[in-house]
Amino acid sequence: MGIVQRDSIRISIISYIGAAIGYLNKILLFTNFLTTEQVGLANILIIIAAVYAQFSGMGMTGVTMKFFPYFKEKEKNHHGFLFWTSLISLFGFLLITLLFLIFQKPLIDHYSEKSSLLVEYSFYVIPLALATVYYNLLEVFLRSLMKTVVFSFINEIVLRLLISGSILLFAFNLVTFHQFVMIYVGVNCSATLLLLIYMAYLKQLLFKPEWSSTTKRFFKIVLNFGLYAILGNMSYILMNNVDALMVAFIGGMKDTGIYTTVFLIATIMLIPYRALARVASPIVAQYWKNREMKKMDELYKKFTLVNLLIGSFLFLILWLNIDNIFSFMPPEYAKGKYVFLFLGLGRLADIATGLNGIILVTSKKFRYDLLFTILLVGMMIGLNFVFIPRYGITGAAFATMLAIVLLNLMRIIFIRQAFHIQPFDKKCVAVLVIASISFVITYFIPFVFNVYADIIIRSTIYAILFMAPALYFRISPEINEYAENFSKFFSKKA
Repeated sequence: MGIVQRDSIRISIISYIGAAIGYLNKILLFTNFLTTEQVGLANILIIIAAVYAQFSGMGMTGVTMKFFPYFKEKEKNHHGFLFWTSLISLFGFLLITLLFLIFQKPLIDHYSEKSSLLVEYSFYVIPLALATVYYNLLEVFLRSLMKTVVFSFINEIVLRLLISGSILLFAFNLVTFHQFVMIYVGVNCSATLLLLIYMAYLKQLLFKPEWSSTTKRFFKIVLNFGLYAILGNMSYILMNNVDALMVAFIGGMKDTGIYTTVFLIATIMLIPYRALARVASPIVAQYWKNREMKKMDELYKKFTLVNLLIGSFLFLILWLNIDNIFSFMPPEYAKGKYVFLFLGLGRLADIATGLNGIILVTSKKFRYDLLFTILLVGMMIGLNFVFIPRYGITGAAFATMLAIVLLNLMRIIFIRQAFHIQPFDKKCVAVLVIASISFVITYFIPFVFNVYADIIIRSTIYAILFMAPALYFRISPEINEYAENFSKFFSKKA
C-alpha cells in the first residue's frame, strides 16, 4: 500500500482542510444567511445535477476505471480513449437534456406547491449537469493516471473557497439571491474548467480521434460494459441521492434544507475512505488485469480495517458532539439529530465493507453489482414512501441506512462465494470494542461550561481513549505508519 498510503495522506490532509471550509459554508454561512428553503435549493440543485450527469455519462466513468489500463500509451494518444469517451458522454448529455425538457412540465406541476424555488431555478440544472459530466470523466481519467492530489485540491479547497466567497457576497448584501444562485452555479461549473487546465499542463488533453488496433479490439467489449455501467452508475447515484430527492418530492424545500445539511455533516466520515478509494481503485483494476488475487485479498482486508477504524472514530466523535454542532445553527435544524444517527450508521456500514463495490464493478462479474444496486434502489424508493410520510426526514435517513446495509451485505456474500476473499478479520472486532468502550466513558462526561470548551475537552478525551490502545497494540500497522508520517510531515513544516 505504498502508493496508496503516500497519496492518501496528502489527499486526507487536503480533504480535512476542505471539510473545515465546507463546515464553515454549509453549517455556519448557509444556515445562518439563507432560509431553510434557500439552503434546500442550493443543495438540491447539486444533487439533481449529479443524478442528471450519471444518466448522461453513458457509463464512461466506469469504462475508464476498468479499461483505461489497456489503452494507456501517451505516445499513441491513449488510442483516442479520451476523445471517444468524451464524445459518447456528450451524446448522452444531449439525449438526457431532450428528455428533461420534454418531461419538465409535469415535474414543475408537482413541485410548484411545496418547492416553488426549485421550479423557478430548474433550468440552472442543465449547465451544472454538463459540467458535472465532464468533471466526473476527467476525474476518473486523472485517477487512472495516478494524478489524484491536484484534482482533490481543486475540488476540496479551491471550489469550497469560491463557494465561501459567493455566500459572503450575499451575506453582505452585495448581490441579490438570484445573483447568488447564478454565481453559485458558475462556481460549481468552474471545477471542470480547472481540471481541463491541469490536464493541459500535464499534456494529457489528448482529444484526438484515434482508431487503432487496440481500439478495434476492445470496442465491442467496452460498449458492452458501458451499457451495464450506465445502469450501474444511474442506480448507484440514485441510491445515494434518492432520499434527498424524495424528501423534496414529499416534504418540500424546508425539509430538504435540513436533511441535506445533516447529510453533509455525515459525509465527513467518508473523507478518509474516498481518499483511499481514489488511489486504490486503479490498483484494483491492475490486480484484475494481472490476476493477482492474493494481493487483492491483502488490499481488501487492509483497506477495510483502516476505514473501519477511522470511520468508527469519526462517527462516534461526531455523535458525541452532535448537540454542540446543532447549537451553531438556527433551532429548526435540531430536528435533524436522529437523521445524523441513521445516516452515520449507514455510512459506517459502507466504510466497513471496504473495497467490495470497486472489486465487484471492475471484475468480470460486474453485471451482478448492477443487479444488486437496482434491487436496492427499488427497495429504497419503497422504504422512503413508507417512512417519510410517517416519520419525515428521520424516516428517510432510516430507509437510507437500511438500504446501504443490505446492499453491502449482499456484495460481501457474493464476493466471498465468487472470488473466495472477504474483508474482515479478528482485528475488526477489536476496533469495535475499543470504539464502544471509549464512547461509553466519554458520553457520561457532564457538559462543560462552554460549547467550544465542551467540544475540545470531550473530543480530546475520546481521541485519547480511542487512539492510544489502537496505536499501542498496532491493530492496524497502516494506521501507525499514517501517524508516523503525519508526525514527520508536520515536524518538517515546523
